[in-house]
Amino acid sequence: MKIICVVGMPSSGKTIVSDKAKQLGIFTLTFDDIVREEMQIKGIIYTKNNKRKMSEWFYKNHKEMMRRIIDKITQSNNSDKIVIEGLISPKQIQDLKDRLNQEELSILAIHSSPKIRFERRNQNIDYYMLDYKNIKESDNIGIKMGLSEVIAMADHMIINDGDLLEFRETVKHKLIELLNIDVKR
Repeated sequence: MKIICVVGMPSSGKTIVSDKAKQLGIFTLTFDDIVREEMQIKGIIYTKNNKRKMSEWFYKNHKEMMRRIIDKITQSNNSDKIVIEGLISPKQIQDLKDRLNQEELSILAIHSSPKIRFERRNQNIDYYMLDYKNIKESDNIGIKMGLSEVIAMADHMIINDGDLLEFRETVKHKLIELLNIDVKR
């Protein structure tokens, strides 16, 4: 089994990677999907604030998060290629490695500058015209949780600072390479 953990700061392009993985037929798990699922189970209304609180709960209870991920991997009909998006701490990565024993796990970091991520967020109506300070606050929360350490641990990195179509094509080729996918290009 080959597993790629996709990491990066908010709005760096991680979701594009997981979306491309799904298009390639790769079993994909995202931290946000697990958070949304837990909110639904607990009857919590989905708001940005509630999502943040649930994310923080999972961070503090990282073993519960890892249990959910392992359960989903087990239910995946023995997928031999998996992409996991959104882990944020070295504890989470180590716990995943420990639980998966000898499976091949690598980390793919997606990097975009704060300025580019700010511009992207402001193009997304879900973020309602945030100011640059919000990007820095988001980054600092991730950094406190260990995200910068996880990015530093990355085996591979893609710089996402240009054209969206170009980035999607780069991601496709990187996934094909890392997961040894046999596709006709």
